[in-house]
This record gives sequence, structure tokens and C-alpha cells, in this order.
Amino acid sequence: MKLQYLGDSKDSFKWDYHDFLASELNYPVFNVVLMMTPDDGGNDGKSNPSLFPARAEIIEFCQDLRENRSIETIMSLPAKSGASYGVRLHNDSKIMDIPSRGALKAPRFRGHGG
Repeated sequence: MKLQYLGDSKDSFKWDYHDFLASELNYPVFNVVLMMTPDDGGNDGKSNPSLFPARAEIIEFCQDLRENRSIETIMSLPAKSGASYGVRLHNDSKIMDIPSRGALKAPRFRGHGG
């Protein structure tokens, strides 16, 4: 996911869903593993989080994500929603510094015996 999508309308669905599940299943910790890449300078990711009918506190959380543009803001999710779980960002959820997502694809095998 590109950093520019952080806090947009699709994010409000995602965070509302994950917060609900972590709370309802009484998970003590919500582990977040991001595959975040830098902005591409385009106009994508600018949809208002309120376009998805999430709970008001989740919309506010997404607005904070958009304003701060900081991955660490994710840690505030349970405080915003009143949940009791903690949040752990895997590997500090650093933004990946790669030329393109294509660099992550497995190499193709050419002929395999025979």
C-alpha cells in the first residue's frame, strides 16, 4: 500500500473491521504488518474517510492518519475506539525503499527438467 492511501475511505473500512474483530475476539494485541511504499505523487488515496460509514471514532482516527501521515499513529487506534487491546507494529512498519513492487515478485523458472 502506498503511504498516500493512509486514512482514506478504504482505510476507514479496514480499521473499523480490524478494531471490531480485535475487540470482539478479546485479542490482547493487534499485530500490524504493513507493506508500505512511498507516495507516487498521484491523486489516488484522497477519498474522505467518511465515504465509508464507519463508526465516528474510526473516521476521526482515519482523519488523524491523513493529517499526521505517520505510521505510528496506528498505535492510537484502541485509544480512539475505547478498546482494550494493544497495537504492535511489526518491524517498526518502516516504509519499503524499493524501486517498484515488481522487485518483490518471485523469479520465474524456465523449463524444469525434461
